[in-house]
Formats: sequence, structure tokens, C-alpha cells
Amino acid sequence: MPLPYVSRINQIDSAELDIEIYKLLKNEVNQIARYNAPGKFDKWQAEIDAILKILIWKFSLQQSNSTFGQRLLNLHYINLSQKKAILYLLLTVLPQYIKDKLANENLSAHGDNIHRLKSLVDRISNVISLLQLINLFFFLHRGIQSRLIELLLGLSTQSITTNKPRNIGYSYMTRELLWHSLMELFTIGLPMINFHYLKHLLRKLWRRRTIQQRDIKLLPVMDVSTKCAYCEENPILPSHAGCEHIFCYYCLKAHFTAMNTFHCPKCDVELYTGDMKRYMVATSTSNDTVLSLKGPT
Repeated sequence: MPLPYVSRINQIDSAELDIEIYKLLKNEVNQIARYNAPGKFDKWQAEIDAILKILIWKFSLQQSNSTFGQRLLNLHYINLSQKKAILYLLLTVLPQYIKDKLANENLSAHGDNIHRLKSLVDRISNVISLLQLINLFFFLHRGIQSRLIELLLGLSTQSITTNKPRNIGYSYMTRELLWHSLMELFTIGLPMINFHYLKHLLRKLWRRRTIQQRDIKLLPVMDVSTKCAYCEENPILPSHAGCEHIFCYYCLKAHFTAMNTFHCPKCDVELYTGDMKRYMVATSTSNDTVLSLKGPT
């Protein structure tokens, strides 16, 4: 009887989750060891790693038919016996323990036999890595047994829950397409709308305009109580454009960047971009301070 299909991505994710859980526990142990004398736990690192793997195995495969990563994704081994669970532990812990132990040992204090043993372990490790790569290619083709240890022990992965295909109705797909189309329209279209122009166009329709006298030169007068005609704050780099009101440079420049003309929010006089000037304070030859106008900027 064929086994229920388990997606490749779920099998790979369960293996990665097992690795991440082990790294998380190892990092917590290293944080505890940080408060002890330097180097005190380094010589026991291989034993600590082996104990962590044994504890993970005890509370996962020994008590149930799934690792922690499989349990998070609702997967389990359907043919895991007690014998296979013990072999799983030995194949997971023992080779890595021997490799780490030999790597941390001072080989100069031992004979040539230790050097030969370390060389043999390194070769076996390289062969295992090559076999894992080959098994990965077979897994991508067949979709079963993503780990080499599963292939050696003949373990098969099955989903705990029965996955049923979702029936997506036509109305749901229509709503999704419509929603995404509207999002694209708003994302592209909104930045292209000149809101300054629309705002002043509405003000023209609903607000009575005052009679504009372009021949009369209105000179703004600024004192300590003067506020920007647009933002109602103290003017920064005071500027004007033909009426008696003062603006911040950036408030006025922003309007003229959006449109060539706009109406003053205070007196409703139509202002032109060519009339924009900076308002400056100059000192005359006498002791009195007079106000003057700088040319167009």
C-alpha cells in the first residue's frame, strides 16, 4: 500500500528545525558556561554536545515516533522500532563525538596511531558527506528519505494529519484578483496625483475670491509675531511671492513645485512662481534697522 504523500519541503524543513533546536540548546549551554573560568568547559565540549543530542533523542524519538522538527510539522516515522531508535542515536552521536574528541585532543602528546586514527576519521567523514549529497539528489527525485540516516535504517515519513486539497471557488479567485489589481492601481496611481492642484481647485469652487490688484505692490512686514501663512509656525527661511503674507521657504517652494500658481490661504491672492522672493533683514548705515526685499531666488 503506498504511503500518503509528504511534500519535500516539509521533510527538509523538519530536518532544518532539528538542527536549529540543537543549536539553540547548545547556545544556551554556552551562555551558562560563559560565567565560569575561561577554558574550563572547552575540554568537555564534545561530551556536552553528545549529552545534548542524547537528551533531545530521549524526549523525542524514545517517547514518540518523531523528532522535534517533525512534531512541529505534524510528521512522524511510521516504522520506527526501539532497535531502530537506538541505532538512530548511535549513528547520530557516536561518529560526531569521535571526530570532535580527536579534534580537541593534543595529538603531539600521543603516538602515530592517534594521527592515523584521526586521518581515518576525516576520510570517513568526507565519504559520509559525499553520500549525504548523493542521497539529497535521490531525495529530490523520489521525494522520500531526505536524510542519509533514514535511508540506512529504512525509515519512512508520514503526515499525522490528513491533508485534503483546498477547493478554491471562482468567486474567491475573482475577489483576490480584483483586490491585487486595486492595490497595484493605488500604488502606481496615487503618487501621480497632484493633490496640491486638486486642493486649490476645490478652494476656487467653494471659496469666494477677493479682487486681485496686480499693479499694487504689496510689501510684507515681518515681526516677532509673524507666522507662516500655510503651516502657522515661525517662518523658516522667510519667503513671499507678491502678497503681504510670509511663508516658510519650503512651504512656498513645495506649492510652486507642484504647480506654477496657487492662491494664498490667507488673502486668496493668486501667487506666481516667478514672484517668489526671500525676505531678508538688512542693516542700513544708520542705527535703525530697516526691512528690505531680496531679489528672486
